[in-house]
Amino acid sequence: MTSQPNTKNSLNNATSPLRVVPPTPPAEESPPPTEPETLIGGSPRQQTNPTRNTSTSFPYKHLLGIGIVVLGLGLISQIPVSNSVNAEAQLEPAPNSHQIVYTEVPGTLTELLVQPNQQVQVNQAIAIISTEDMDVEIAQSQSEFDEAISNYKSASFQLNTLSAKINETSVKESLITQQIQQLQQEFPHLPEVEKLNQEIAALQSTITGVRSQIAGITETLARTQERISRYQDLVTQGVLALNILEDMQDRESHLISEITTKSSEINQLKQQIGAKQAEIKIVTNRKQEELADLQNELHTLAATRQTATVELSAARKGVTSQQPLLNTLKTELERRQNKQQNHQILKAKQTGFIITPDFHKLLGRKMPAGEPILEIADLSHLVAIIEVPQTDSDIVKDGAKVTFRPLEPGLPSYTTRLEKMELVMQPDPAQQKQLLKVRALINNSEQRLIPGAKVYASIESEKMPLYQKVQRELMKLFKFRKYGWGN
Repeated sequence: MTSQPNTKNSLNNATSPLRVVPPTPPAEESPPPTEPETLIGGSPRQQTNPTRNTSTSFPYKHLLGIGIVVLGLGLISQIPVSNSVNAEAQLEPAPNSHQIVYTEVPGTLTELLVQPNQQVQVNQAIAIISTEDMDVEIAQSQSEFDEAISNYKSASFQLNTLSAKINETSVKESLITQQIQQLQQEFPHLPEVEKLNQEIAALQSTITGVRSQIAGITETLARTQERISRYQDLVTQGVLALNILEDMQDRESHLISEITTKSSEINQLKQQIGAKQAEIKIVTNRKQEELADLQNELHTLAATRQTATVELSAARKGVTSQQPLLNTLKTELERRQNKQQNHQILKAKQTGFIITPDFHKLLGRKMPAGEPILEIADLSHLVAIIEVPQTDSDIVKDGAKVTFRPLEPGLPSYTTRLEKMELVMQPDPAQQKQLLKVRALINNSEQRLIPGAKVYASIESEKMPLYQKVQRELMKLFKFRKYGWGN
C-alpha cells in the first residue's frame, strides 16, 4: 500500500535536509523511539531539533500579519456606506390648506354647529349669526322701498287721472265745436229774422220814399251784421282785434237808430217796423249770446286741456324718474335680505378638520364683520418641519429622500422628499445649538397623522467611505474643530 503524506511534516520529506521533531511534554515520559516513516522509494526521515527549527524560522512573520491587518482595515475603510441624518420633526398643515372662517356681517354669535377637531365638508353649516344691525338696515330699506312704491303708485294714478281728464275734455271740445259751427251756419238765415224782414218790407212798400231809405239803411245794417258775424269768428280765433268788432257793433246800433228815426216819420208803419226790428235784434242778440257762451266754454275747455297736458307731461316725467330709484331701492333691499339670509349661517368653504381649540369662547359675543371665528385645515397633506443640527446640515440636500416614523408604534412610516430648506439657522429653545429647518410634504390621505404631532425623521444623504463617516462622528462627538484640529 502507498501511505499518504502527512501535511504537518511536509517539510520533512526525503529532499529536505532538516527534520521536524515535536517537543516533548515535560510531565510525561517520552515514548520509545520509533522507526521513522519511510516513503516508498525514499530514504528514512531524519529527526530535527525543535530548538534549532525555531531559531531558523522567518523573523518578520508578525510584522507581515500586522501589515495584512492594517491593509485589510484600510480597504474596509474605503467601502462606501449609506449615511443618514436622524432628527425630530413636527407636523403642520400644508400651505394654502388653511381656511379661516370670518363673520361676514356684524352680529352676535348665537349658535355653534361644530366641535374642535371635527371633520367638516364643504358648504357645511358651522355657526349662526344673529344680525341685529342687519335687521335695522333691512327695515330701513323696506321703509324706503315702501315709500317709493307709494309715490310711484300715486304718480301713476295721477297719470291715469290726467289722461282721462284730457280725453274727456277733448270729447267736450269736439261737441262744442260742432255746435258752434252749426250755429254759425244758421246765424245769417235765422227764420225769425227773415219773417220780420218780410213784414217790414211789406209795410215799407206803401211808402216808397221812406221805404227806399229804410231799405237802404236796412241793407247797410244787414251787411254790417254779416261783418259782425264774420268778425266774431275772427275775434274768437284771435286773428282780429276786439275793438274792431266793437266798432262794427257800434255802427250797427247807429244804423238801427237811423232806421228808427226814419221810421218815426211814418206813424203806424214806423212803429211797426221799429217793433219788428227790435224783435230781430232780440233774436239776433240771443243767438249771439248763445254763440258767445259756446265759444267761452270752448276756450275754457282748451285751457283746461292744455293745463292737464302740461300736468300729464310732468307726471310722466315723475313716473319715469321714479322707476330707476324704485329699482335701486328694490335691488338694495333684496341684496340686504340675501346677505342676511346667506351670511347669517356661516358655512365651510372647504373640506377639512377644525383645528381651532377654543372657538366656543366666542359664543354670545357681538362681533363686527370680518372677525375670525375658527380655522379649517385640509389634512390630506401635512408639512413636516425637521430641525437638522448644524453639524449635519452640510450633508442634507434639497430633494433628499426622507422617512418619517411616527411616535405611535401602530402607525406606519411615511417616505417622501425634502422640498424646502431655509437659508437661515435658528437656535433651539435651550440655546444650546443651531438648527437648520427643512420641510417635506407628507401624503396624509388616510388622515392618520394630525397637526402638532412629532415624528422621527431619517434623511438619506450621499454614501461616503466608512473612514469618513467614522471621522465625522468622532469630530461631532469630541468637537475637534473647536481646538483647531481637522480639515
